[in-house]
Amino acid sequence: MGRVWRGHDQTLHRRVAVKEVVLPAGIPPEEREQLLRRTMREARLAGKLSHPGIITVHDVVKDGDTPWIVMEFIPGQSLGNLITENGRLPWERVAAIGLEIAEALAHAHAVGIVHRDLKPDNILIHGSRTVLTDFGIARALDDSAGTRLTRTGTVIGTPQYMPPEQLRGADVTTAGDLWSLGATLYTAVEGRAPFDAATLASLFHAILYQPVPAPRYAGHLTSVLDGLLAKNPDQRPTARTLVSLLNTLHHVRTRPRYQPAVRPGGMPRRPEWPRSDAGTTGRNGSGRRTLVLALIATAVMGIAAAMRAAFEPDEDGPSHRADTAGLADYTAEVYSVVFSPDGKTLASGSRDYTLDLWNAADASLVATILARSVVHAVAFSPDGKNIATGDWDNRVRLWRVADRRLVTTITRHTNSVYAVAFSPDGGTLASAGLDRTVRLWSVPGGAPVATFGGHTDNVGSVAFSPDGKTLASGGWDGTVRLWDVAGESPLATLTGHTDRVLSVAFSPDGQSIASGGQDGRVRLWDMASRTTTTTFGGHTGSVTGVAYTPDGKKIAGAGVDGTVRIWDIAGRSETIVLPGNAGALHSVAISPDGKTVASAGTEGVDLESLR
Repeated sequence: MGRVWRGHDQTLHRRVAVKEVVLPAGIPPEEREQLLRRTMREARLAGKLSHPGIITVHDVVKDGDTPWIVMEFIPGQSLGNLITENGRLPWERVAAIGLEIAEALAHAHAVGIVHRDLKPDNILIHGSRTVLTDFGIARALDDSAGTRLTRTGTVIGTPQYMPPEQLRGADVTTAGDLWSLGATLYTAVEGRAPFDAATLASLFHAILYQPVPAPRYAGHLTSVLDGLLAKNPDQRPTARTLVSLLNTLHHVRTRPRYQPAVRPGGMPRRPEWPRSDAGTTGRNGSGRRTLVLALIATAVMGIAAAMRAAFEPDEDGPSHRADTAGLADYTAEVYSVVFSPDGKTLASGSRDYTLDLWNAADASLVATILARSVVHAVAFSPDGKNIATGDWDNRVRLWRVADRRLVTTITRHTNSVYAVAFSPDGGTLASAGLDRTVRLWSVPGGAPVATFGGHTDNVGSVAFSPDGKTLASGGWDGTVRLWDVAGESPLATLTGHTDRVLSVAFSPDGQSIASGGQDGRVRLWDMASRTTTTTFGGHTGSVTGVAYTPDGKKIAGAGVDGTVRIWDIAGRSETIVLPGNAGALHSVAISPDGKTVASAGTEGVDLESLR
């Protein structure tokens, strides 16, 4: 279905992957034009997806009658190549890969996008990052202008990974993606596809009517594969359900990186955290401290599923605080990191349903709160007594820091919540997410105050002005919108980013706003004139987080290129580049004293000294 070229973006100075989509031959000119339009449309839809497990689409262009898709460059190899070179993979590793892809599918399915051609060759692996590519291409090629190419003898896709309903000519829904993922994971763990044959006819017959051969090496993944490869699409788990299944399975069987030492009496104690104080310095010569602050699981991993159920908070009652003496370290993706107002505590929200609290001074774990869903956004109240989380199960939760108990669950959002922020007086909480709304709630009760619905796409960030009168929101429609909090009305729409706005922050004096976008730029906006005053570049990918230093003289930006870049605002110059971590970054925070910057991403959380 195409050729992929490695390219260089001469404007943003970054490596890119450029896919030349090869349209099938022998199609009448009028149908070919419709097919071209459909391919461009599907590629643009794929470009609206923003998830670390989905390849970033930078641009879609047309040259003659050939569509070209400009994408993020992933230097790793495909899962298909990995299997070819190494044979079958350990089931534990396959479960971890499946978890990454299930989360990516859950994100895509939530906005109505189906992959339709999921297979090992469309899964890229680079370090600990697993990325799904080629969304929508097969659908575009096989469903243009109502003409099914498969009905004319052309097979669009890879037959070994096609769900039974697709072979029958039915539309491929989200359940079809789950069957294809099951076939992909089966191939990875067994070293061969679940069905294969010498001819297409016999292959199709096997997929439609023969039972799935029992896997020999799938271990505890066997029951998951059985569910995914059910002939009846109604019997397969959803992507969200699969995330929960694989998440539990991953924690039960994956060895923690650091095993807790055991006291003579049998009680595990907290392990020492690794540090790299010696030998790694930033551009300013500051020593680097790396905290593996990623996900936390209990030491008694053999009963992790039961403990998860026990520790999950009752939505109408208290949560349970995990005993930190029984915790061991895991590495996994962290979506948000924030400092408490006094700078003593660091909070991080992660994909394994955890909200972790850390002592910022010595990197010791204070507590882990197990939520009911992926924790995407975290915010401290101004007095430091409460923490709000925005979660993938469409809820906003308010937690009390002192006893780690659930105070309020807010359920009005209709899709995942990607951003939360407290007003300066602590009386109002703002939230936003994939339902394209910005909502205000009273604290602590969670009663609805206002709903702002001006964005035409998802909303990924919110921030209050220092006086609490204005709320800013960053949208995937490429705009920053300002709202009058008291009047519950729009104030202005700031345009200038050429792609999604992923992060916003007010300066300490409230006179400017910073925004980071998928176009790789940080923009500073003057609040009085509503115009851009400065644009900072340097990132080789999306800018996912922005933060001002407490004195308002510098701005930090975190990017999917794994770096934190800090610019001097007055001099309009880059002052330092911090390495962040080896994977993509999702969030950045600066301590109240301005001495430390924290960044969160695919490899956990890093702390860097700014002085």
